[in-house]
Amino acid sequence: IDRKPENSYRPLQTTDEGEVEEKDDRNNTQMGVFGWRPRLLECLNQPIVFVVFFGIGNLFTVMSFGVLSVYLTTLEKTFNLNSKETGVILLGNDISGLFASLLLANYCSSKKIRWIAIGMFSVVLSCLLPAMATLFAEYPEVNKDAFIPNMEGIRGTCDLSTVKQFGPPPQGVGDYAVRNHGLFWLFVAGSLVLGIGGSTPGIAGPTYMDEMYTQKEFGIAISLLYIITFVGFPISVLFAAASLNIYVTLDPPEGMSKERPEWVGAWWLGFLVPAVVIFFVSFIVMLFPTQMPAAKRVLEDKIRKGITTVAE
Repeated sequence: IDRKPENSYRPLQTTDEGEVEEKDDRNNTQMGVFGWRPRLLECLNQPIVFVVFFGIGNLFTVMSFGVLSVYLTTLEKTFNLNSKETGVILLGNDISGLFASLLLANYCSSKKIRWIAIGMFSVVLSCLLPAMATLFAEYPEVNKDAFIPNMEGIRGTCDLSTVKQFGPPPQGVGDYAVRNHGLFWLFVAGSLVLGIGGSTPGIAGPTYMDEMYTQKEFGIAISLLYIITFVGFPISVLFAAASLNIYVTLDPPEGMSKERPEWVGAWWLGFLVPAVVIFFVSFIVMLFPTQMPAAKRVLEDKIRKGITTVAE
């Protein structure tokens, strides 16, 4: 009598546990977030799709690094920065990235895809912080007494007789930059956050890819990822140079031209555009499952061959 309820109860418990395990396994391998897992997204649930989107996110992350080197002269003039302060901005991401890498290496072993998305959202924040400085900054007005060279008629070597001077160089043109100097800390904060956000995908991304590719496929996939990523450097230089030909407010005042010393290019575009692109890419990356459907097969193959890490 005592064993009958026990025997009749155990199969029911086993069935329920099996259903729960099957449901959890399905949730871990399907695209979606917070219980929302539409079948329409399953067409994107492929390793190569992840590599492409992850690479695009890395490309624009690199772009946020690269534009800064082109904008340095403009930022020094606009915010009255000295060489020590620009050095702090440039080194901030390296310092924060170093410490973040040491700490995050122990926490990115599980839920890697979530850590990758968090890192990308952090990069978005790091780009928005310096871009916000343009909302509070002052910019120079057109000074009609400024020194303006007239280059018309000049052929070959410079002929000083063709240069017209409209009075001596104006005094106090950089007064606005002194008032803008306090915004320097937005650039420092952005640089520190960029180091943290940029290092997180760098740690979790390759390990997530290693789970869904065989040893041979992983080498090809990581090469593709690096190719997409490093394209960001030349793109950042070209984009930054083009953005400096646009006036900082997008609507230059009357009489303002690129030849005038008061001209300030739209430096903030080099931070805003990567922030917008990475923001949307982060949402897509966040939808990828904790484990790709192909990861189970790859894991069994690696265990059979005795391969458990990327290094091996």
